[in-house]
Amino acid sequence: MTEPHAPDFSDDNKRRGFIVKIAAIIVGGVTSIIPAIFAGGFFLTPLLKKKEDSAETDGFVRVGSSASLVPGGPPLAFKIRGIKKDAWTTYAEADIGSVYVKMDAEGVLTAFNATCTHLGCTVNFKAEENSFACPCHDSAFAFDGTRTNEIPPRHMDALDVELRNEDELWVKYESYRAGTSEKIPV
Repeated sequence: MTEPHAPDFSDDNKRRGFIVKIAAIIVGGVTSIIPAIFAGGFFLTPLLKKKEDSAETDGFVRVGSSASLVPGGPPLAFKIRGIKKDAWTTYAEADIGSVYVKMDAEGVLTAFNATCTHLGCTVNFKAEENSFACPCHDSAFAFDGTRTNEIPPRHMDALDVELRNEDELWVKYESYRAGTSEKIPV
């Protein structure tokens, strides 16, 4: 007796295998593309966001009272608090920097950004020497903010300061890039 001969389904198996492979590629592609689109959107959001229009405010920040300043006396340090933003996060009322404000004998106000122009450390006022010094790399500045050694690439960054409502000190706070001889806003 002869054995029954099994039908040959090899062509059907090849077709089914091809369809399964195509289906796997399509499903894999779709499940990879959708998260990639969302991830791309997340990382590109900071680039696509419109910068807030600075014309809405005059850029000045209230730092304190002029009653704390002594005409012809030493400068006082004031912290600058405001909204701090990085690429994805906004921090309400965070410390964003500090300034020194002084009043000369005639009552003229002067303000300096307290960030060293060398590498960005915070500058200290040395009352005994009537000058500013950076504790990080020995950058030194005179009482008027001019550099007194060759370490910092430029003088201290002067800022606009105003007296409002008779005794409120307002400073137009800006940060500048450290390590360059030019004042480049950051």
